[in-house]
Amino acid sequence: MTFRTIVTKELAELFGVLSHPQRIRIIEELQSGEKDVGTIATVLSISSAGVSQHLSVLRAHRLIVERKEGRKVFYHLRNQEVAGWVLGGLKFAGPYQTDVKEFESAVKKVKSVWHPD
Repeated sequence: MTFRTIVTKELAELFGVLSHPQRIRIIEELQSGEKDVGTIATVLSISSAGVSQHLSVLRAHRLIVERKEGRKVFYHLRNQEVAGWVLGGLKFAGPYQTDVKEFESAVKKVKSVWHPD
C-alpha cells in the first residue's frame, strides 16, 4: 500500500466521522470547553443515548478525550484546531441559488456563535 493510499484512506475515514450533523454540533459545543453527556444532550435537543453514541464514534477516531470525575464523565476536544477546521469548511458548503441569502445569514450567525472574535 502506497503512502498516498494510506493517507487518503485515513482522511476519508475522518470525513466519514464528520459527515453527521450532530457530530459537527458536538465538536462545535466542545470547542468552548469540556461538557458532560447531559449538557450536550440538552443543548442539541437529542437523547443522552444518542449523544453517547456520537461521542463513542468521535472518541474511537481520537477526536475527543474523556475525563472522569466521580460518576460523571466529561468530554473535550483532543485538538482544539479541529473546531476551526470544521468551521472553515463553511466556505465550501452552500445551497444552490435558491435559499442563498438564508444560508449566508445562517453562516454569519454560526460564525458569531462559534468564533465570537
